[in-house]
Amino acid sequence: MTNLVSKCGIDCGACPWGPYPRKDMTAEEFEQYRNHGKKILGYMPIKTPCATCQTPDEKIPKKSKLPSKKCLIRQCVDKTGIVNCAYCSRFPCDTLKATAGLWNRESIEAKLGAPISEEEYHSFVEPFEGITRLAAIHASLKPDEIVEPAKAPASKTRIADFPENLPFKEEIASFKAVHQLLATIENSSLGLQDTDTFAQQHKLENQKAHLMRFLWILGNYGKFEKAKSTHLVVDAETYHASRGKEKTLAICSFVEEVVFKVLAEFGVRCERVALKGVKNEDLTTATGYLRKRWWVMRMSFEEKIGGSAALKALQTYAKKLDKKYGSRAFQRFRDADMTILLDI
Repeated sequence: MTNLVSKCGIDCGACPWGPYPRKDMTAEEFEQYRNHGKKILGYMPIKTPCATCQTPDEKIPKKSKLPSKKCLIRQCVDKTGIVNCAYCSRFPCDTLKATAGLWNRESIEAKLGAPISEEEYHSFVEPFEGITRLAAIHASLKPDEIVEPAKAPASKTRIADFPENLPFKEEIASFKAVHQLLATIENSSLGLQDTDTFAQQHKLENQKAHLMRFLWILGNYGKFEKAKSTHLVVDAETYHASRGKEKTLAICSFVEEVVFKVLAEFGVRCERVALKGVKNEDLTTATGYLRKRWWVMRMSFEEKIGGSAALKALQTYAKKLDKKYGSRAFQRFRDADMTILLDI
């Protein structure tokens, strides 16, 4: 075992994804351990252990899936030049709260609807109580040991003006509603705090990209189930194939806890629906990824953002962009560039 603490406060010596707890287990024991971990946490520890995030990028084995070189907390800590988040003056920031504060005894027992044993707590939950671990370190530091985080300049949005003199009148209001929705999302802080820091700024940009990609997928590839339907629907296979660079859209928890909830704040209602006869527990993999079958994604617009008329305008707009610009269409979509409507 080791006293090594990750940059976000995980106890690497006890982490089920790390190399230490499994060290003396037989293959059969480790498989039982993995399944037990999934029962408690909802995710199954991977077979190739994490090299721990305190390992420099150049020393991480190629076969290792963890630690992620794209982890915002890991990058922010490295750019700030500290050991972990406890040494930061913004501790604890929202990025940290969303990870290190996610799993604790209270949240796990609430999810399971039953208490867990002390052994289960110490094996699968306590290692992830990073906020508590880092808070103790933070409290022990002298003022001159606490530093300002690395900063990142805010990215500039490139929202295009809504085109004038469109060759139609009836649907202008619906297209304006779509333009306003896209512009509002791109100019929003999405409720995030400390967006001048590296981690939060990149988290903000990352979330915006994923939200816009989600709208693009439903707008471009979604279909109305019926003539008078108020929902656009896309099947699982098409959804997966259309994620572009926004691969996190395959993670169930991210889709439900971030995409669905944030879009709801803008008047966009989304849900993932299991096909008839399929159980919800069969829709995700052991590691929490959405399967490529057995479900559909549905999306509707509230009346305050134009309702079904705006939803149809979104579909028309996205499809025209895709037809004319192909792989370059998504960026024009993010810019809310609607000059293509002049060709209608």
